[in-house]
Amino acid sequence: MIGIGTWKAKVSTMFLKMEGTVEILDNNGAYEFRFHPPEKFKDVQIRYFDIREEGNTLYGKGEASAFPGKIFEVQATFDGDKMTGKITLPFMGNMSVELKDGHRIA
Repeated sequence: MIGIGTWKAKVSTMFLKMEGTVEILDNNGAYEFRFHPPEKFKDVQIRYFDIREEGNTLYGKGEASAFPGKIFEVQATFDGDKMTGKITLPFMGNMSVELKDGHRIA
């Protein structure tokens, strides 16, 4: 399993600027994610599914409680204590949002 640990990254778009933290855990051979958003998004729950690992990259899909039925796609590539990635929003014309300054914090 790749990316196990706690990671922090920034998202910056015209609509949203935030820094979030995610824990990636091994739950009996399956990936488990615990997203810790900034305080103003603390009540947003995210469901992750269709997670797959290819080399040093994780791919998956998610759905945020703030936008029920709107599926997004996530790609995260790990290189030591650094992480790069993007979030693709198919429901917004496949708009991609880059994950910036991704790094392991624990």
